[in-house]
Amino acid sequence: MKQLIYRILTVIFLLSLLLSAQAQRERNYIYMVEATPSMLHPDNLGKNTRRWLYNEVKALQEGTVTLIPYQSEPQKPITFDVNGATDNQIDGYLGKAGKTIWKLMQNDGKANLYAALKDAVKHIDNKKDNFIYILSNSTDLENEEAVCRFIRNWCTMKPDNVYIFYIMLTRNAYSQPLVDAINRCPDIFLIDARGKKLKSICALMPRVIVENLQDIIEGGRDNYQTRRQNIHSSIDGPYFLKFHAKDSLFSLGTSVRVNEYGSIHVSPRSPNEIERMLSGKNEYSFDVRVSIDTEKVWLITDSLRIRVINKPERILYLPPTLHPSLDVRHYPRFLFWKANRPDTLHLFLNDWMNKEARLRNASALFMLTFNDIPDGEYRLLLDGHLLADKTFQLDSNNTQTCLDVVFSDNVPAGSYQMVLQCLSSDQLDRINATLPYNYYQSQLVAYQFGHNPLAYLIILFCLLLFAAISVIIIKKNTKNQNDGEE
Repeated sequence: MKQLIYRILTVIFLLSLLLSAQAQRERNYIYMVEATPSMLHPDNLGKNTRRWLYNEVKALQEGTVTLIPYQSEPQKPITFDVNGATDNQIDGYLGKAGKTIWKLMQNDGKANLYAALKDAVKHIDNKKDNFIYILSNSTDLENEEAVCRFIRNWCTMKPDNVYIFYIMLTRNAYSQPLVDAINRCPDIFLIDARGKKLKSICALMPRVIVENLQDIIEGGRDNYQTRRQNIHSSIDGPYFLKFHAKDSLFSLGTSVRVNEYGSIHVSPRSPNEIERMLSGKNEYSFDVRVSIDTEKVWLITDSLRIRVINKPERILYLPPTLHPSLDVRHYPRFLFWKANRPDTLHLFLNDWMNKEARLRNASALFMLTFNDIPDGEYRLLLDGHLLADKTFQLDSNNTQTCLDVVFSDNVPAGSYQMVLQCLSSDQLDRINATLPYNYYQSQLVAYQFGHNPLAYLIILFCLLLFAAISVIIIKKNTKNQNDGEE
């Protein structure tokens, strides 16, 4: 009986908390908001911009947010973690930023975009996907050349995981030299919002999908999905992306929700002839058009590039996300019902090496760690075997690796950054689309305590008892009222 009650109540609270246990690719959002007197005009520009900022941040499901109001100088940034903050706390951060913006708009001063940009890039996290939004209503004429030079230099040395969106709120933000500099940089996007209602901005990563021809063919023959270069987006939402390509050799399909990972499935139109068609070519590329099924979003990345490599490569394929889930949640003792064992986080890698990697007996050494959790507060097991140093090796003998992370009772509830990093490799050319020594996967895991099932049972009993008593009282009052009318 006790086991049956436990299972029923476990289903109830797991349904309500399951989504918080899913790991997601971490994001870092940086919002630069101009706060000059020009924002007071026209058409409530300042008010509408603050409303857009509020709606955008409130819609985020995860990530770090940094708010930087700026005028002649950037103000002290307001930074917080969406996962680690309550709705009231987020409202407080946004309210503080809104007050700062409003106060600055009352003072005379020009926008110093150059100073604000230099401050914003300090908050870039190289281990995350970074999105910098510049909401501008005036050009920085005094530092225009410095801004343009900054953009040109940025394009030659920036990290691959940073996207900048320059949003022109009105025609005052237009500058031809600035526009020319932005248009020459593929990862800085110019958004002309003049006279338009601000929308959410959707950018896709990666913009280049790399496939190996032999793996495409072998995957088709073995009916095994080897292509793990899934795409993901800068926003979440109930929208679908569609992919279109007019290529004579390859076809593709699939629509993907913007809040999910999804693969572009590349298939040769003539599987039996494709090797002959590409004979003598080490690489073949074609473009893909992307569309979205809503008018509520600005789709910035409206095209992708597919690179098909036609030469032997030794590749280890790993899933783009580890999809951990908590099978057993930790809950404390309550009356006579004992506490359960510590939570176990199950990670199924589904790792797979292609034919060339297997022939060379390729291998890679990895380490799995958690930021803000000491090494002594969790244990790591590989297929049931304890890993003392949190490192493990994947080789051609692996087909599905199960990593179990067992937390101690001392780990508090909260959100933690889980990091999977390649330390070294042997006889490998790539891990997915990345050089082995550059492979670094960072995801966010929400670790939460559940309630003791007995506590749920008592709460449920009290609610049912209260409902029953309420029904009896209502019926009795109705009967007395009817008797009085007679």
